[in-house]
Parts: sequence; structure tokens; C-alpha cells
Amino acid sequence: MLERDRQQCQLEVFRKRIQQEGWREGPVRLATYLKPHQQKRMQWLKAHAVGSVLEVGCSWGYVSAYVGAEAGVDINPDNIMVARILSPEIEFREGDALALPFPNKSFDTVLLTEVLEHMPWERVAKACREAIRVARKRVLVTMPDGETDTEDAANVKHAWLATRQRVLEVGTRFLPPKGCISRDSGFAFIICELE
Repeated sequence: MLERDRQQCQLEVFRKRIQQEGWREGPVRLATYLKPHQQKRMQWLKAHAVGSVLEVGCSWGYVSAYVGAEAGVDINPDNIMVARILSPEIEFREGDALALPFPNKSFDTVLLTEVLEHMPWERVAKACREAIRVARKRVLVTMPDGETDTEDAANVKHAWLATRQRVLEVGTRFLPPKGCISRDSGFAFIICELE
């Protein structure tokens, strides 16, 4: 299937989901975290996040709260406003994944969970470098597996498809070589060890 055709299919799936929710994205986003495969992703993140945690691209802060993060960053000020209401104990800041508002080695673990696929491919390497810059021990990356037929893979908001080749590039070219890549439950998981 051509990329253009796949994107058209993704757009149709996304429109149907939004239509089912009365043309509001928020409830769709809330319901997403209750799905069994999303719960597996959240459990994987919680099991692998060590020490102090920063979530980059935190949206409303659900993952941040679930893993016990100290901080979250999102480029959308509305997301940050909601995150602060839902989890006032976590420090949420408006910020860009390409220029994180923290000094070097500020957190033990940095999460890039379901965020890289939302930015243009040419920015992914810089976002990975920024995550490495502020991390002391590890960077955890999750992406929807673009080679599965899941609602997560079929999202019109994704700038690119997380194919095996793209996941391998993120895991080997953009992140340091110490770590591992796995795929399960419709997601690609990358652990990048810095120590």
C-alpha cells in the first residue's frame, strides 16, 4: 500500500473515532488509556522507569502520573493546563522536545512515549539528543507499531509511520548503542541505557 493511501485510511479511522465521541477528541484520548494494549504499554514504562522521571510530550499527564514522574513537558499550553489540574503534585512545563527547559542530566529517566511519530522525521534525531542530554541513566521510547492494524497505528496526527526500519533507525542511529528494541501489543519499545 502506498504511504498516501495508508494516510487516507488512517484519516478515515480517526474521523470515525472522533465522530463516535461526538466530534470531541478528549474522551477518545481518555478511553485510550483503558484499553488492554495501552495498559501493557503503561506497565512496561512503569517497570523500566528508574529514579527521577521526565515525560516529554506529556499531553494531559496520564503517563507522568502513572509512572510517578517528577516533571512533564508538552508544547501545547492547553495540555499543560489540564495536566496541572489533574496532577498538581507533578511539575508540568510548556516546552519543546527540541529544546527541553532543563539542565544537563536533570533526570534519571526521560520518556519519549508516543511522541516522536508526531514530529517531522527530520526532527526526531534532535529530540532524541535532547532527551539524552537531560537524562542521567536511560531514555525510554514507545511508538505505535506501524506494521500492525491498530487504532494507535492509524492516527492521522502521525507525521510518519513507525515501520520496522524507522524504529530500528531511532533505536540504533539516533540513540546510543547500549539498549534494546522490542515489539509487543501493537507497540515498539526502545530502552536506551546511558550508564
